[in-house]
Amino acid sequence: MDWIEGRVCVGEFQRRARYYKYDKSPHKKYRASKAIPSFTISVWADAGIRCITHSTTLRPSFVAEANLSEVIVGAGAAGCVLASKLSEDKNTSVLLLEAGGDNTKVLESKVPLMFPKLFHTEHDWDYYTVEQPGLAARRLYWPRGRLIGGSTSLNAMMYHHCSPSDFDEWASVHGCEGWSFNDLAPYLRRMEMFTPDSARPAIDTEHRGSSGCWQTGYSWLSEIIEDGFIPACQDAGIPRRADVNTTNGTLGVTRFQTFIDPKGQRSSLATAYLSPSVLQRPNLSVASIGVELQTNREGPRFQVHARREVILCGGTVNTPQILMLSGIASAEELKAHGIPVIQKNDAVGKNMKDHLCTTAILCKAKSGKTLDYLSNNIRALPYLVQWMLFGRGPLTSNIGEAAAFIRSSDYRFPESTTGPPNDHTSCPTGPDLELIGAPLAFIHHGEEAAIDGSSVFSLIPIHLRPQSSGLITLQSKSSFDAPIINPKYLSDEEDNDLKVLLTGLRVCLRIIRSPAFREFFEPVATNDDPSSYWWPYSSSHIEKISDDDLIRFSKEKAFTLYHPVGTARMGPSRDTSVVDLECKVHGVRSFRVIDASVFPEQISGHPTAPIGAMAYKLSDMIRDERKRSAPPTANL
Repeated sequence: MDWIEGRVCVGEFQRRARYYKYDKSPHKKYRASKAIPSFTISVWADAGIRCITHSTTLRPSFVAEANLSEVIVGAGAAGCVLASKLSEDKNTSVLLLEAGGDNTKVLESKVPLMFPKLFHTEHDWDYYTVEQPGLAARRLYWPRGRLIGGSTSLNAMMYHHCSPSDFDEWASVHGCEGWSFNDLAPYLRRMEMFTPDSARPAIDTEHRGSSGCWQTGYSWLSEIIEDGFIPACQDAGIPRRADVNTTNGTLGVTRFQTFIDPKGQRSSLATAYLSPSVLQRPNLSVASIGVELQTNREGPRFQVHARREVILCGGTVNTPQILMLSGIASAEELKAHGIPVIQKNDAVGKNMKDHLCTTAILCKAKSGKTLDYLSNNIRALPYLVQWMLFGRGPLTSNIGEAAAFIRSSDYRFPESTTGPPNDHTSCPTGPDLELIGAPLAFIHHGEEAAIDGSSVFSLIPIHLRPQSSGLITLQSKSSFDAPIINPKYLSDEEDNDLKVLLTGLRVCLRIIRSPAFREFFEPVATNDDPSSYWWPYSSSHIEKISDDDLIRFSKEKAFTLYHPVGTARMGPSRDTSVVDLECKVHGVRSFRVIDASVFPEQISGHPTAPIGAMAYKLSDMIRDERKRSAPPTANL
C-alpha cells in the first residue's frame, strides 16, 4: 500500500488529500483512455502529489491518466459496497473518492457506545438547517459522516430491513419497478453474516444471511430495557417481536439487531466491504481526502476521467449539491448562481423527507440502572478494558437498544383535543411511529451528560412517514460553502405530521406509567412547566397533559433522527425524478447516482441496510449491462 499526499477537490470536497493507492506497482505507467464519459469529476491539485513511501514526486495527472473504468464519488454506505463489488471483476479499474479520512484508526467509531463523540469533529460534516418556522424558528444540527464508511461509521448501528411494503410502494405507486422488497431481499441476505444470541430466544433464520461479509448480531442489552421498557410496551398493548427483519413486517416492540462483529466492534459498510484483502486489489484505488482545510481556492485544476461511468454516492445532502454545481438542476437555481445549465432537472434537491423526533422524554431511574455512569472516565475505565480484551460489556451498547414500531391510527386518547392523524403508511401493517428506548440521557445528540449525575432513561418518539417535504439548494457556486438545508419540518397543510408526533408522545406517556417500568424509576419534584428538565415525567397529572403543552414541548426540543432521503429521487419520469430505474441521471450519459437521495419515498425505519442492498443490486445491474454491450464511447 502506498500513501500519496496532495490537495484535491472533488465537487464540494476541498480538503487536504491522503491517497491510498492499493497497487503493488506505484510507478506503473497508466495508459490514458481514448473514451471518456460525458460527465467527469473536476479536481483541483497542488503542483505535485508526493508518494510518502518513495522519493518520487508524481504528477497531478496521476489520476487523470489512470485507465479507470468507474469513478465513485463518496465512500459512504453505497460507495463502499459498490466499489467492492465492481472491483471483483479483474478487468475493471475503480477509483473511490471520499471527502473524509480513514475510519480504521478512529476508536470512537469502533466502540459502539462512543459514536456521539464523533459529532462536531473532523469526522462530521457538521451541517445545520436553516431556521425552521415549525420548530420555534430553531436551526437543527445535522451530523453526517465525513470518513470512510460515511454515516455507517458514526451512527447507532441499527440493522433494520424496514417494512417490506415500503419498497413495494416504490414499485407500485412511484413506478420504480425492480425495486420492490422481493427485488431487494436477496441482496439483504447476500450481504449479511448474522450471529444469533444463544442466550436469547431463537429467531427464524430462513430469511437471514449467514455467509456475507457484513457482520450483524446483538449489542449490549441493559436490564432496564429487557425488564422495564419491553414489558411496559407490552402493557400498553404493543406485542413483543423477537425479530422485525422478516417478511411479516416490522410492527411490535423488539430488541434491535445491530451491525456488530464478534469482537464487539462496529461493522460498518466500510469495515465489511473495504477489508484489507479488498483494499489490496490492484484494480481498486481509494482516495481519502483528509481533514486539513485548503486555504487556496484557486489551485490548479485537472479532471478525473472514467472509461465507463461516474457514480455519485455523496448522500442526501452532498449529492444534490454536486449535481447543482455540475449544472444539473432547475434553470432558476443554476441561473441564480451563475452556473451554466448542463441538464435542466427541476427535481434535483427537492422531495427531501427526514425522520423527526419530538426529543427525549427523560425519566429519572434508580442509581446504576442506566449507562450514565459511563460518562465518568474513571468508572468507565474497567469497561473499556473489558471491551478491549473480550469485546463485551456495556460499551457495546448502541444506545438505542430497543424500539416499538406502531401505527398512530390504532390509538385514540380522550384527553386529546386534536383530531386523529390520517393514515399515510405504506400498507395496513406498516408503522408510522417508532418509540426508541435508550438507557441513558440522550440530550443534544448525546453530547450533554445527565443533570446532577442522575441515572436517566430516554424515551424518544419518531415520525417515520412524514408528509412535510423539504429541499437542498446552493448557498453559492463555491464548493467551499455548505448547501442550504431546509427540511420544512411540520409544514404539511393538514398538520398530519404534528398529529402523528402527538400520538407518539401520548403512547410514551402510557408506557412510562406501566407498573413494570416504574419499578426502575425514582420520583422527582412535581413540575408542570413543559420547559423543565424532567417534564412530562414530572407532571402532577400525566394523563391530563394538554395537547398545547405537548406541541410546545415538541417544537422547542425536536431534533432529527439523521435519516434524510429523496433529493435525487428515482422514477420513470424526467419531470418528477432525477435518476431512472437503473440509477442513471436523466439526460446525462455515463452518470449514475446511488445513495439515500434516490429514495422515491421515505421508509419506515433505519436506512443503512436498504442502502447497502440497493448498491449491491446496482453492481449486478452494471455488470449485466457490461455483458450485454460494449463500453460506451463519449467525449466531453
